[in-house]
Amino acid sequence: MNSAPRHIADELAPGVWPGADPTSLREAARRARALAESVERVTDVVVSATAAYSSPAGGGAAVEGEFADALVDGLGRVTGIGPQSLPHVAERLRAMAASLDTYADVVVETEQQMTTIALVADRDRQRAEVFAEVGDDSWRVSAASAGRLALTAAGDDYTQRSEDAGQSAGGTPPAATSGMMPFAPMGAMGAAGAAAAGFGAAVGAASRTDRDTTGGDLTWLRRRADAVQSTVPTTIAGWFRTAVGVGVGARGRRVVVVGTNDPQPYQRAGLELADDEALTANGRAPELAIVEHMTSSGITPTAVAAATPMDSATVAALQAAGVVAMAPGSSR
Repeated sequence: MNSAPRHIADELAPGVWPGADPTSLREAARRARALAESVERVTDVVVSATAAYSSPAGGGAAVEGEFADALVDGLGRVTGIGPQSLPHVAERLRAMAASLDTYADVVVETEQQMTTIALVADRDRQRAEVFAEVGDDSWRVSAASAGRLALTAAGDDYTQRSEDAGQSAGGTPPAATSGMMPFAPMGAMGAAGAAAAGFGAAVGAASRTDRDTTGGDLTWLRRRADAVQSTVPTTIAGWFRTAVGVGVGARGRRVVVVGTNDPQPYQRAGLELADDEALTANGRAPELAIVEHMTSSGITPTAVAAATPMDSATVAALQAAGVVAMAPGSSR
């Protein structure tokens, strides 16, 4: 496997690339099948020995008595159909081998999928740099965000499929590297590329109509923060926070980023984003994640709003960075 795509993936979404080695998995599956065959041969030997003991050949008398009965009964259980019998052990070993082969296939397919996503994301990231040079900074953030979302979704799929592989053997599923919720990000990547090709002039035009002045921008920002938080599913609304931030690129282009308090950026079911909004998260407060994401992308953050109260440390950090903070209870 080419190391370049994995390097790109690790930069965009650390930890989602499969950590398992498919070659080792297939070798483990081969050994499990070989062991199952050995157990089956032992079963045949025990069956033959039991038959010879209970019904000796050559006209000899069969062994009788309590000891003989107990021995024959015990050997019968060993070769029978119970959960501790040799045939059952062989069956479980074959199921384990099939599970390992399936898991190896999942790893290979996921690596191929993530390779494609990483190369597309890298292409879009380089394209965004070109467009930034001619005045459109917005796609510098969007391209990286779309790549993270798509890679995280692939990691979700990998997690689910690896669990399915483990459950098919009736045991503990193989360890996967991602635990994020699945969603459909490839459309977002396609939209980002298409809009970038047209300098982003038409994408999200309607949502930008009331952002022309500073006052209007802050009014819109507060409403947008309320709207985003309102899309959070009720099952997680008690702890899941969102925030919306606006920033300005080097050439004056307005950029909008939505932040969450998840450990990595991924779009939960029900969370709605506009076409011109990027998503970020790093495990910290969503407001701080937005500022860090913009700063690392060459964007100057100007204001951040949240529909839920910010803690005092977050407010202090935003003020120290010269970012307007708006939340319930704030003076703004």
